[in-house]
Amino acid sequence: MDMGSDEGGAGPTPEPLPGRPYLPPPDIFVFPPRGPLPVSRGAPERRLARVNRYDRRARLVAYEKLTTTGTIRLSFEVVDGLPFEFLPGYFVGIEADLADGGQCKSPYCIVSPPEAAPSFQLLVRLVPEGPLSCYLAALSVGDVIRFRGPSGKSMIPKEIGTELVLVATGVGVGPFVSLSRHLLSGGFDRPVRLYWGLRQAEDLCLLDDLDDLAASHENFSYRISLSQPPPTWTGLRGRVTETVPPLLETLAGKHFYLVGNGAMIEEMRLALSDIGVDDQLIHRETFFNVKHRADPRVVGEIRSRFVANDLFSPFRHQEAGLFIPKRKASRQKP
Repeated sequence: MDMGSDEGGAGPTPEPLPGRPYLPPPDIFVFPPRGPLPVSRGAPERRLARVNRYDRRARLVAYEKLTTTGTIRLSFEVVDGLPFEFLPGYFVGIEADLADGGQCKSPYCIVSPPEAAPSFQLLVRLVPEGPLSCYLAALSVGDVIRFRGPSGKSMIPKEIGTELVLVATGVGVGPFVSLSRHLLSGGFDRPVRLYWGLRQAEDLCLLDDLDDLAASHENFSYRISLSQPPPTWTGLRGRVTETVPPLLETLAGKHFYLVGNGAMIEEMRLALSDIGVDDQLIHRETFFNVKHRADPRVVGEIRSRFVANDLFSPFRHQEAGLFIPKRKASRQKP
């Protein structure tokens, strides 16, 4: 069909289709763009084109079984030739293929100091219902893993001259080993006090590492608290939320770090905040129980165990009758 000449003629008027009204030709002709058409953000074509972020590779060079209850330490060396730099508190995300054809992904905090790069260590607790921990526990020396990172939030304190109070449960102690080695080897001279909560004596590990830090740096100390201790246990007895508060004589000038069980972290954070600790001085890293909602009664019990009273605490002032509001506080509507 002749659509007109290049001189601008519109050509003959086309015949309307049977049963359709005649529409005049448009004043503006729209031509489709050259090349592939853009697709919507949720289109399958776009999902297929996504870049796999787990494109880095590391080889397992050492496998250490630390406890009979399922804690292992894995040492890797990066083999992809790309830069690998991190700070205490950083993690790597690991991806693995499952036997049923699926995949699992999970982050793991690095427990070795930054000076060890491009090698790194992970502290892993074998969880039967956790497919990735089972995958890592089944690795053999020489196996290569897929990962992304390192990335995360640095644990290095920004405040100069602050004492560090490190509270961990389970394998949450791992990044504290990295932080302590890095800071102390660099000349950090403020006290570093580590409190580590475990369930039973069979969960104990890394004692050589902790003893070495304590022997090499007089400003480092650690204490272990068992919630289910044997009769012969001479360390702290109970959960860290029970045993640590009475040991802190003062709260000012301290930076608190809470890592591990989300229940412990949320309960301790709220208690510390209630007795005057600035929330910016409470570093948190939750390994599980991420969405835990603290029971106010439990938080109140933890708050009452603190002996330090060097910071302003509205709760204690009100309990002592020193601060009485003029009117009752009312709950605002959401």
